[in-house]
Amino acid sequence: MSTGDGLLARLAPTEPIGIERWIALCAASARHGNGIMEVTQRGSLQVRGLSEETAGAFAQALTDLGLAAELRPSILTSPLLGLSTHERTDARGFAAALRARFALHDVARSLSPKVSVLIDGGGALHSDALSADVRVRVGDGDRMHLALGGDTASATGLGWVEPAHAVEAVVKTLAGLAELGPVARGRDLARHAAFGSLRASLADLLLEGPPPEPRQAADPVGTHALKDGQVARGVSLAFGYGDSTTLARLAQAAARCGAASIQPSPGRAILAVGLTASATDEFADAAAAAGFIVNPEDVRRQVIACAGAPACGSATLETRRLAALVARTAGSFLDGSVSIHLSGCKKGCAHPGPAALTLVGADGLVVRGRAGDNPHGRISAENFISGMQKLGASRRSTAVREHSADTIARIGAKGMIEAMGGEAARD
Repeated sequence: MSTGDGLLARLAPTEPIGIERWIALCAASARHGNGIMEVTQRGSLQVRGLSEETAGAFAQALTDLGLAAELRPSILTSPLLGLSTHERTDARGFAAALRARFALHDVARSLSPKVSVLIDGGGALHSDALSADVRVRVGDGDRMHLALGGDTASATGLGWVEPAHAVEAVVKTLAGLAELGPVARGRDLARHAAFGSLRASLADLLLEGPPPEPRQAADPVGTHALKDGQVARGVSLAFGYGDSTTLARLAQAAARCGAASIQPSPGRAILAVGLTASATDEFADAAAAAGFIVNPEDVRRQVIACAGAPACGSATLETRRLAALVARTAGSFLDGSVSIHLSGCKKGCAHPGPAALTLVGADGLVVRGRAGDNPHGRISAENFISGMQKLGASRRSTAVREHSADTIARIGAKGMIEAMGGEAARD
């Protein structure tokens, strides 16, 4: 896709990438693009700065590395599918069988190119927060739960299937979605009269039972046990991006500590897979020295920024430069109860959900809302920074401490904007 700094390529790796292949991918990013690589909130890997002249060569490099785009519909997987100690079923085998069936089935021709199937192996590093058109989650036993649209909390359940029938159930579900037309998504089918017909067509495959219980939020930053006795250590990219040289060096550090591969993960993170337990601290120290986030409590995780100007042609705010300043100066205001979203435009690509404070474009400020909401007022980037400092200092000097989220709720949008030196919108 076209952006302000050229063309952008997006990959969604469904299994760890070997260290040498990862280093070669980083080299291809620098050779054919501008060397900026991103991991998205959904765990996709993005390479920036390609051009019409270099995009073909980059695509060939991906093919040579075995990283070319797979057949549609796309299959998303939980980050350590088949590797986590908590998984009891061969979900990787199921994913492979599903890909093979897609290659032989023409259902994809009638589906939206955005349609995705998510496979969650049931491990601790799960994908409950990710949305997908068709969700497959392995339960406590061998059975798999099938649902339509949304994340775990919002998806519409179809029922349970035995592993032997899971591929057929997914294909039938996608066929039902295809009948609604080339732009239909899973949530559309869940709300459509055809949903009843779909359930009837699956009646001989579905098993009754309550849906799986929601799980505590999964955090990729930290250590994750693997079935072979080794571990994966997750680190996060500050504000979701890094340069190819630094990312290649991270892989080299992982290899020195025994890792065999690298896995991009939801949460703008990277997992070094196959470390020895005794080497995890050594790897974390190397990652921290290179600027990666290794502590789940790092305040930079509370600041969300899109690519911004000049990288994105739609953006009117240098979000990443501002993000580093906010994280450095906000102090105790970033107490874990709030998130700050810096969005170059109203699309809110980096964070579709609400945030405590969202700076939109050149000077729009939304309090407790989304980037696409009407701004509650106006504030310059300079005043936003100084306002963060004031709020942090005020919180430190207050005898009775309250969470920053409670402060925002108490004084309201107008009070927040005025306290930060902005101009509240007129009623």
